[in-house]
Amino acid sequence: MFRNRSAWFSRSVPKEAKTFWKMEGGTLRDWRTADYLFSQDASCPDTKSIYFSRDYLSNKVTVFHSFFLSVCEKRKSFQSMSIGHYVLPPDSVQEEVRNVIGRLIWERDDSQDPEVSYVSMDSLPKYSGPLSDFCPGRFRHCACRPHCCSLHT
Repeated sequence: MFRNRSAWFSRSVPKEAKTFWKMEGGTLRDWRTADYLFSQDASCPDTKSIYFSRDYLSNKVTVFHSFFLSVCEKRKSFQSMSIGHYVLPPDSVQEEVRNVIGRLIWERDDSQDPEVSYVSMDSLPKYSGPLSDFCPGRFRHCACRPHCCSLHT
């Protein structure tokens, strides 16, 4: 499932998630060279240091909640899921998001990806223009502009 993809795992992530990643063909790397960064706790010191890094502040990396991997394991696939639902922003941003939308996906009781009809990335036309669906400053966090990426890169 994760062949030819690499990941970094925070110390906050249960070892089962890392084991699942490796069993599915994924490799482990340093956070600066990994394709995906997974954490379970935005306040964990290793994750927090990423939020203050130049790479994060210049939108070169995004941290995802490791719950994404649990859902992949249950579904035995990642292709019908939107990894963007699992962006793990800094704590201060999470509080602002909760004020707007309520619980975050990894805090839900049903442990499922939202019931949305997904379209295969392969069937979408390529778009090379600027993306602007995230409004910096909306959540009153001056150093954070997370962006979403897809496993279909």
